[in-house]
Amino acid sequence: MNAEEIGFLAIIGIVIAFYLIVLRPQQQEQSKQQKDIKDLQVGDEVLTTSGFLGTVKEVNIPESGPVQLVIDFGNGVVMNALTSAVAQRVAAGQTVYSRTLTKTEEKSS
Repeated sequence: MNAEEIGFLAIIGIVIAFYLIVLRPQQQEQSKQQKDIKDLQVGDEVLTTSGFLGTVKEVNIPESGPVQLVIDFGNGVVMNALTSAVAQRVAAGQTVYSRTLTKTEEKSS
């Protein structure tokens, strides 16, 4: 093998490694996330792309167009949303976001 062939094989190896390490896991994660969102049911906890947590109250599947959800955010706040507004389904007991308040934040609350 000459230097050109070795260089070409090295580039091919790097491309394959990049695909296996970066692209393939990302595609699998996206596929799983899309399946979870597609399978949403009444009572599921969801996190929206805006960062709001809510509970699915209705799933409306029109004859044409995107699937629509009615999401209850608590305190009487109920909104209609498309499935594209859902970032992820939240598993029971899953912590989505946790942060300790500083003393200043505690006083202002």
